[in-house]
Amino acid sequence: MNKAFPAFLAAAVLATPAIVFPVAGDSPSSRASAAETPGQDGFRVLPYLQNPKSDAMTINWISSSETPGKLTLTGPGIGNGKGKGAGNVRTLTSTPEYQPLLDYTDKEKSQVIRGLDQGSWLIQGSNFKHSLTVEGLKPGKEYTYTVEQDGQRHESTFTTAPDQNSWDHVRIVAFSDSETEPQGRTEHREWELSPVNGYAEGSEKRPGAGSVFAEKFGSTTRYGEFTLQYPMNQDTAMKQNMATIEESDPDLMMIAGDLVQGAGYQPAWDEFFGYVAGQHGELASSVPLITALGNWETYAAINGGYGTAADRSPAVISRNKYLAYFDNDGDPANPQYKGSYYRTDHGPVTVLTLDSTNGVPDEDTRTGTLSNPVFSGDDSNLTAENLSTDTQGEFTAADYDSAFTKVFPGTGTGDSDLPNMNPGSAQWEWAQKQLADARAEGRIVLVQFHHAAYSNGVHGTPPNHEFADNQSGTAMRAYSPMFEKYGVAAVIAGHDEMFERSFVDEDGDGAGFHSYDVGVAADGLRGEQLVENAEGAFEPLRFNTRSQWSAAADQPELWETGSNGKPQLIDGGLHYGHLQIDVNRKGAGAEITLSPVYVFPVLDEDYNLVKTERRVYDDVVTLQVDADGTVAG
Repeated sequence: MNKAFPAFLAAAVLATPAIVFPVAGDSPSSRASAAETPGQDGFRVLPYLQNPKSDAMTINWISSSETPGKLTLTGPGIGNGKGKGAGNVRTLTSTPEYQPLLDYTDKEKSQVIRGLDQGSWLIQGSNFKHSLTVEGLKPGKEYTYTVEQDGQRHESTFTTAPDQNSWDHVRIVAFSDSETEPQGRTEHREWELSPVNGYAEGSEKRPGAGSVFAEKFGSTTRYGEFTLQYPMNQDTAMKQNMATIEESDPDLMMIAGDLVQGAGYQPAWDEFFGYVAGQHGELASSVPLITALGNWETYAAINGGYGTAADRSPAVISRNKYLAYFDNDGDPANPQYKGSYYRTDHGPVTVLTLDSTNGVPDEDTRTGTLSNPVFSGDDSNLTAENLSTDTQGEFTAADYDSAFTKVFPGTGTGDSDLPNMNPGSAQWEWAQKQLADARAEGRIVLVQFHHAAYSNGVHGTPPNHEFADNQSGTAMRAYSPMFEKYGVAAVIAGHDEMFERSFVDEDGDGAGFHSYDVGVAADGLRGEQLVENAEGAFEPLRFNTRSQWSAAADQPELWETGSNGKPQLIDGGLHYGHLQIDVNRKGAGAEITLSPVYVFPVLDEDYNLVKTERRVYDDVVTLQVDADGTVAG
């Protein structure tokens, strides 16, 4: 991997056992503005890697002008492929393609964000996409590449995937719900505390209303109770999370949806790529991004949200802004879905990324349109007969398809890029075929999608539950028997903005799969869904009986009084972070270690943020894998 870190990472130092990243303090009252924006020419988004294979890599970048760029690649055995060059050097020239959907709207140009200089977050110039796929590469080899664009030069490296039989170690890092936006530079999000297990034994209480902590970082109300806001704003949290990830030197980066705070809102994309291929970090230049669509990838924010029943164009534009950035080999039988669900092979590992953003028949608790009867209690009452069938209660597939023809004149509703996820659908049949193929090849299988099927958060209950959610992921439980049949090791999801692990073994044979909600990238820090009991107090609903661990419920906070008499957080609680997945060869099989990593904010006695530390929650899972790629019983 290229280790030319951005300037803010250069000061990173190692501590034992934590990795420590010094930071500048932040507070909602401080005035923030964007770093200097690029000029009319040059990179708008630095080169980032897509569609990784053992013998090929796609390199994308976005420029502000339509000038062709030049890619120069050096490494073993590439002189015989397409493009000019000989020996171990190859040169290719890009053909820029104008992306009209990525231009700023009038609302974006005139937007006012409290705490930021008006328009300081906007980038000059237009959006021209460059995409070059280099083929004929060797498995498991490092390549150096340089991209020259409008007089600017960017250099990085990447390593191709090893083949299935020649590997020693694979590291994948996963998170969800980064939900980037310019407002994140000043906004501190809610920091929920469990009413059942919020404090460790002997802990002091959190600072309360009127405290220095609350005045510095803000507070809100959750379930009728005073709730502190987190001591890192979203911008600082994302920078520190990405710094921690980059230090771990991953081979792949999985992002299970909700990359941005509304995909139809262009400044949100500018912020996202600033962290992974821009001024704040360059991880995506050397590590391929494996991304999924979330509900926010169908939301346009100030540009119309999900649209209206009469016109769902904002949702169509939002999805297609996402699809403009990301290129993957999807379902060849259904190219209209534009790679929204796809397969990635890396050494012994297969990652299936599914699109969980729509199901049929459509359900909406607000209109009373439900596919199954209402029920209450936990999921022990959830059966095949009352399982919900939709994850999207904001619009119907028919309305989306109709709007698609408005956004893309000359197309028909059958050309729509929106698949559904239900049994018998094209995506379902594709997934089953890929799983069967991966199992026949003896591969370790991970699955990724956005809407967590198993969760005790606010999205954990289905739309036909007494305490309903109309964007619940429970409909994705339809896939669980398929995942068990083909020996999926783990499912990675997000959506509920909490760190949770469930174990699913529907057939009771002891060989199920682990299901994770990793929605702790840099946005909300929500706890379990609470409901009011007969005494008027709020308590966890805990619909998900498969839950084994969550940071909100099982990692109580420990506060101690500092020398100045103020409470200081020592450890525990819900924090931003990611899941680190290590696959190590072990004899004829392998060992998988899943480590829930959190980025702990270290504050001085005046609650100034002075550094963050990489820590690991007390829920590391180790799986033994047989030679056929299945988890040993």
